Order: sequence, then structure tokens, then C-alpha cells
Amino acid sequence: MIADTELWGVLVNAELITSAIALVLTFFLHRVLVSLGFHRLIWHPALFEASLFVILCGVINYFLII
Repeated sequence: MIADTELWGVLVNAELITSAIALVLTFFLHRVLVSLGFHRLIWHPALFEASLFVILCGVINYFLII
């Protein structure tokens, strides 16, 4: 179970922090993939980006828990 984290005196759910990190990484990877022209090969770009966000959330949670 993911515990709360204290951030400047305020208790914040750790899932919120990992989601924010994953969101920033998703935006960064989106910019990189668009500049490389990779999005032309994807059938449904919005679904791809949503799944990329979920995968990044899972990876970040995995490495922060263990």
C-alpha cells in the first residue's frame, strides 16, 4: 500500500506525486515521439498516450515501492 508523503507540511497521497511525475514524462515522450514522426505510425494517438501514462505510473510505483 502506498502511504502518504509530507510535502512542505501538508500530507499528500503518494499516488498524486507519482501521477504528476508520470504526466510530465508522458508530455516529454509525446514531444520526442512527435518530433521523430512516430505518431504517424500509431492508429489511435490518444489511446496510445493514455496507455503510455498508465505504463509510466506503474513503472514509477514499482520502483518507488521496492
